[in-house]
Amino acid sequence: MKVSANLGRRLLYLAAFILAGTAVFILVNPLGSDREHELLIGGVLLVTAAVCFVSFGLNRRMYFRPGWILQSGYFMAIYGLIVLFLPLIDFEVNETVYAFLALFLAAAQFAGAIQLRALEIKHWWWVLIFGVVNTLFGIYFLKLCSVLNLSEYPSVAVLFIFTGVTVALEPWVYSKRRQ
Repeated sequence: MKVSANLGRRLLYLAAFILAGTAVFILVNPLGSDREHELLIGGVLLVTAAVCFVSFGLNRRMYFRPGWILQSGYFMAIYGLIVLFLPLIDFEVNETVYAFLALFLAAAQFAGAIQLRALEIKHWWWVLIFGVVNTLFGIYFLKLCSVLNLSEYPSVAVLFIFTGVTVALEPWVYSKRRQ
């Protein structure tokens, strides 16, 4: 079973790399239209969700772990489908979709942090910090992005970087138990 645990860990690192690579691509090479951005972001969310599902399923002790990776995978899959298949015409609708993605990821991380604390995992507070950061992203997308008249795609890129770090953090958090 050591092979599946290592494979699950590597898959989470792959998901983090996909999210971070997409973020860098969005920041360095902005696409021509909103629809191209939506196709890229929706596709990446679906691929990353699938990788999170497989990684969680490969863990033989998955029922002993808080499922913030599984919950994050569900939210990424749902919002990937929303971004891909709903005709998002209005700029504010896009911001709202990304705001709720960030807020739902934060809720999963808050629940995971509480469970990690109860399981006496030493670095539970990292998950809590990223939950707070995702909450701030949600507030930013809901309020400031439209007020400041900013494009949401660089902000989504930064959200992808933080989400990638959170996904990569999962194996590290579990490897450190309280003494």
